[in-house]
Amino acid sequence: MRRYTDASVATDIDGLAALLREDVRCSMPPTPGLHVGRDAVLHDWIEGGFEGLKGLRGVPTLVNRQPAVAFYLWREQAGEYLPLAIDVLRITGGLITEIVAFHEDQFPRLGLPERLSADDRE
Repeated sequence: MRRYTDASVATDIDGLAALLREDVRCSMPPTPGLHVGRDAVLHDWIEGGFEGLKGLRGVPTLVNRQPAVAFYLWREQAGEYLPLAIDVLRITGGLITEIVAFHEDQFPRLGLPERLSADDRE
């Protein structure tokens, strides 16, 4: 969990690749699509602009008793971190076998803060 959070915050594609099983599955309901396989998942993230995300903050949490990370993105104009996405992980044998990501509109439903202050900057 911690390594996934750290690699995500650093937008470290190689670090993330090392944590994913070769047959990892990734989806983001209700957005259509399922990406299967490490290369397909990483390609989707890169094409989606993941490497350009600067100012991420990850907060470990649980969703349906599964490990998850709530990601917030620093928004300079607002002067605070605002919700971005929640990654729910299934981990088997020390590697991530599935990621189900949810949009920011799910933060309140899961009891997550609506924002993090500048004091929370690392």
